[in-house]
Amino acid sequence: MSKLMTLYKILPGCEEGNPEAWKAFLENYTPTALEIFKVYSPWPPEACLDHWRDALHGLSVNEFAALRGFSHLSEREFLVGLRAFLLDRAATSLSPAQDAKVPPAPTTESLTALLAGLPIVHQEITFLTLAGYSQKAIENILRISPTVAEEGLERLRPSYAAVVERSENRCLWPSAWIAIGKAARADEKKDCTPLRQMVRVLDGQASWYEKSPSELHRSQCLHCLERWTSMLEVVSWERTCQPWPAEKVAPLLAVVPLKEEKRKPSLFARMLGR
Repeated sequence: MSKLMTLYKILPGCEEGNPEAWKAFLENYTPTALEIFKVYSPWPPEACLDHWRDALHGLSVNEFAALRGFSHLSEREFLVGLRAFLLDRAATSLSPAQDAKVPPAPTTESLTALLAGLPIVHQEITFLTLAGYSQKAIENILRISPTVAEEGLERLRPSYAAVVERSENRCLWPSAWIAIGKAARADEKKDCTPLRQMVRVLDGQASWYEKSPSELHRSQCLHCLERWTSMLEVVSWERTCQPWPAEKVAPLLAVVPLKEEKRKPSLFARMLGR
């Protein structure tokens, strides 16, 4: 991603309709948005771009209310919020009829049973595989070896062999899986780990006394597992996505309300006091 303008300047600038801030926003985060739609929808690339345009409108209405609701303190927290926002919007355009019938889509109950008793890294592998990621992509997201990834897939093979063998990063059941994720995000409990603390754990800033209880809780909590894997996804995108080409930014800028840039008065106008 381009870091010429940081998140701390981009979001406030976007909320003011600043053209330069929106250019930086679109350069930095369009690739992430398209990656989300690519994995979690059946749509072709041009349709994904159309849905991103629609989402930009959603971020802009009511004086950028949705944009103001995201974290402005951490890019990773912001991207987790943006991911949830985009998936919630995608859900309104998806139908269960578009989901694969074989194998059948998991449910919250069957997923919970599938995860029960697995080591935490195997839970992450299982969750991301069902979400639509290939083994190679999971190795990159979790930064694990092929051997560890292969071991983590063992419980999936009997019922989800077709999912395990896929090389494409695309969910087989977008409608059902997004619904599972939305339900998990809504099921936050008092003892769930805050996202800010998860970022600290991932960055190695948390002590063992903070990290260990957080991992134990996450191994038994679908809400925290969904949030943690979401963060791992966006960190992977942050690491690998290239900025959206500048020549493709202009058509997207037309979607958002921008304040007019004040033109510098000409020398003649200044002489006349205008």
